[in-house]
Amino acid sequence: MSELVFPADFLWGTATAAHQVEGDNSNSDWWDWELRPDTPCREPSGAAIDHYRQYPRDMAVLAGLGFNTYRFSVEWARIEPREGFFDETQIEHYTKMVALCRKSKLIPMVTLNHFTLPKWIADRGGWLNERTPVHFERYVRRVVEALGDMVDWYCTINEPGAVSSSGYLGATGFPPGTRGLDNWNWSTKQLIRAHQLALAAIKQIRPSAMVGQTHAMQEWESNVGGKSAMEYTRKMNEDVFLKASRDDDFIGVQTYTRIRVELSRGVGLLAGAALSVGPFEKLLVSQMVRRQNSGNSGNDGAAKTLEPMRRTQMGYEFRPQAVAATVKRVAELLPGKPIVVTEHGLATADDGERVEFITEGLKALHPLIGAGIPLKGYVHWSAFDNFEWALGYSMQFGLIAVDRKTQTRTPKTSARFLGDVARWNRLKLPDSAP
Repeated sequence: MSELVFPADFLWGTATAAHQVEGDNSNSDWWDWELRPDTPCREPSGAAIDHYRQYPRDMAVLAGLGFNTYRFSVEWARIEPREGFFDETQIEHYTKMVALCRKSKLIPMVTLNHFTLPKWIADRGGWLNERTPVHFERYVRRVVEALGDMVDWYCTINEPGAVSSSGYLGATGFPPGTRGLDNWNWSTKQLIRAHQLALAAIKQIRPSAMVGQTHAMQEWESNVGGKSAMEYTRKMNEDVFLKASRDDDFIGVQTYTRIRVELSRGVGLLAGAALSVGPFEKLLVSQMVRRQNSGNSGNDGAAKTLEPMRRTQMGYEFRPQAVAATVKRVAELLPGKPIVVTEHGLATADDGERVEFITEGLKALHPLIGAGIPLKGYVHWSAFDNFEWALGYSMQFGLIAVDRKTQTRTPKTSARFLGDVARWNRLKLPDSAP
């Protein structure tokens, strides 16, 4: 066997988000969204996997598997159910959760906003309301003050690009489900402002804490015709938020797949023109690129026929190596900035595929460390099979299976595999592996 050895202080973790695992998050915008008949949600989150009550047992399982880090989110809708009213019982709950995490020898990496908003924020327009960033900063201050010196890693906003495009451009059905380029652009500015206010607040209270956003990033490719549309989409979904992270202590990279944008030469020329003339055409282009995961949507007259694409349950291309491409891109855009892979994983019913995905992803990442890229950790999504937003419970992302009738947890082979990598800080490979 050969081995890939990682740095001594490498973060090895797995992740959850409050709404996806806690259950009964009834003060949030997503709870209402799931119950509305006019949304794409397949089923409500309900009791989820009851992590709100089961977290002591869950943390014991994660620590026992060998992980040294647990990334989880604090739920704004629980902590501030009404404007200006902070529920001390809920603050105490998350304080106990963080304390137990540390006692369990797990480094707590706390996300302060993972998609959901309190209902009272949503009722006022969500991220379109100019006061929302200020309200977010106030909430962040209250949480960080309560957690004191127990948390050294904070993620302010999870995947702001996904929030902006999915909720305000209207691409994939997040609340509030608005449509239009103006809403997209304004929500982007608002999310950036909220992050920057939160960053400043955390650094004032906890100067030594590592603070950053986590970014949804893809490995992007295109043919000649699709290049302009690809570059525009990448810029609006990724680059504007990466630029806003210049002052962050670290960059969180979250990558699941590779996207190839293929358009005919004629459509590509029209797309290129649209990118320089106005918002209506830009909206048209952005919607057109939403076909990106449906396979090859066109050709440039010279493109060769590609082999059938291997896909995950989500319909994504099976491409674990994509995470190395996105980490390299961050290192090029923000040289010297510490990077943590805060999500990497796949939805599959075949756990052998998950082991393969993790292995190939780590094999692709390891050489980047030797090349001088400051990669500080790998956090797998997800710790448990859980609620996958509009797709409900149909997607199996977890290292640990959950019987939701009995709330029984069963670690999969992949959990033990990655736990062993974390425990020994090395990935063992057959000598014949490339």
